[in-house]
Amino acid sequence: MKLAILVALHLCFSITLGAPAFADCSLLKITQMPLVELGNHYAVMVKINDVMRPMIVDTGAEITTLNASAADKLDLTPDMASIGHLRPVVGIGQTAAKLYLNVIPAMFGLGDLVYRNRSTAVADMGFEQKLRESASIGLIGDDILSQYDVEFDFASKQLSFYRAQNCYDTFLPWTGPYAKVPFDHHDVKIVVDIVLNDERTRAIVDTGNNVSFVSRKSSALWNVPDDQFVNTKAVSTSPLNGGTSKPIRNYTFDTFKIGDETFYKKTIGIVDVDLSTGTANLGLDYFKTHKLWISYRNQMMFISRQPALSKLAYPVVEAKPMAGDGRTSIAVQTAPKELN
Repeated sequence: MKLAILVALHLCFSITLGAPAFADCSLLKITQMPLVELGNHYAVMVKINDVMRPMIVDTGAEITTLNASAADKLDLTPDMASIGHLRPVVGIGQTAAKLYLNVIPAMFGLGDLVYRNRSTAVADMGFEQKLRESASIGLIGDDILSQYDVEFDFASKQLSFYRAQNCYDTFLPWTGPYAKVPFDHHDVKIVVDIVLNDERTRAIVDTGNNVSFVSRKSSALWNVPDDQFVNTKAVSTSPLNGGTSKPIRNYTFDTFKIGDETFYKKTIGIVDVDLSTGTANLGLDYFKTHKLWISYRNQMMFISRQPALSKLAYPVVEAKPMAGDGRTSIAVQTAPKELN
């Protein structure tokens, strides 16, 4: 059903010019890491035991996953207890894939944050060797990211994990102009409302995808005949565990709205694929020109298109190291998290 633009926008977001001054509110900084460009993706350097390697930061990935070849090269211990918990690690449009045993790095370090003896999923990444992304040894997914407030500062190339303390449910992270967008944390995905040609559409927030696209099955395209799509040579790839490529066709929407931004005559790729939730996927082609804060606890996303003007609104407290190596150490059981 079509929704009036103003009504849809009222439901989707609000524009904020500043943050309330809660006297007791503070941000506990868990860790801060440089964002490294790997081709068309962003990664952080991760310490696996005594080796530093890049891993792509992927809000669209259900679980943190290591490339099977990297797990072999690093000679990581198989987690035999994971047999009863295994489920295929799949990409967009996949329903089945090869199963691997989890592995247990003695140390999994993200900047100052250290997980010890963390059972970690394994899959074939499948990046072509000619791509810079092939240097990545895996994906940092929702099972880690959702434990924190996560700030992507693409302009300054920094990724930060925080925990907001005594900030109430009306927490706002920055001063300056930005949009506040509620989301559903559904099926371990971040799902937000966008508006395509006045039609409210559910979209997955996916920093692991370099290009945004819309499913052919989206209600925004129900009345669009196939001859309105422009064929291209592009294909969408889902390299996880042998995922197959799907052709991309282009379609120009009269309006595309997210947060406080409206794009006119916006051309977006159309892919004939079923998504696990929602019917669109928002990738780095949009987010990399913004500053992004994801508050999983409050299920609220904050988007600034003027990153230099969006400053932290509260005092920052450094997390106290708990381990002898000067890092924040988290004890993790070897059994993997059960996903529903």
